[in-house]
Amino acid sequence: MVLTDDQRALQETARRFARQRLLPEYQKREKAGTLDRGLVAEMGRLGLLGVDLPEELGGLGVDAVTTGLIAEELAYGDFNVSAVPVGISLNGAILMRHGQPDIVREWVPRMTRGDAVVAICLTEPRGGSDAGNLQLRARREGNHYVINGEKTSITFADRADAYLIFARTGAPDEGARGVSAFFVPYEGTKGISRTCFDDVGSAIIGRGSVFFDDVQVPLSHRLG
Repeated sequence: MVLTDDQRALQETARRFARQRLLPEYQKREKAGTLDRGLVAEMGRLGLLGVDLPEELGGLGVDAVTTGLIAEELAYGDFNVSAVPVGISLNGAILMRHGQPDIVREWVPRMTRGDAVVAICLTEPRGGSDAGNLQLRARREGNHYVINGEKTSITFADRADAYLIFARTGAPDEGARGVSAFFVPYEGTKGISRTCFDDVGSAIIGRGSVFFDDVQVPLSHRLG
């Protein structure tokens, strides 16, 4: 594959950042087991986050191949940190396609700047990542939904600023047809508790469980 000049420039920026900023203290960060938000913000300033998202939302509007090249270069310096841009591209795309405009305008630029981390919550203790076999429930009450249940093995579980969750809104025998997605900010939302697993590696990404106990979510935060 022949890269364009812009693709090569972005790849080189990611390569330098990985070698100069990520690699030297890779093991130190892993032992500390914390996500360095300063590094995330620095990646945002360099234009390395959400590069496939539109420019008006803080991205660069580039193709998926370039996005993958950047993640690959960052992984050479710190495999765990490279999970950040991957998550931002994924969650940013979901919000853009299915979120209300106010949520998109507020959160996607925060993500591309490196000011916010969003965790996608699908996996559950009983059914794993089977999207048609979810137990976490969201029931509608007036102008909001009430969410109850557990998500587990969630990347950035205890360090996310918001959660993009999949919940059962229909009957169990409806399978995937009875599932809806919701965007749930952490700050200011009552009823969310979270834990971090004592993993054998990748401590930076904070894999753990997120519990929802009568969490109220406005109708506007349902996706789709």
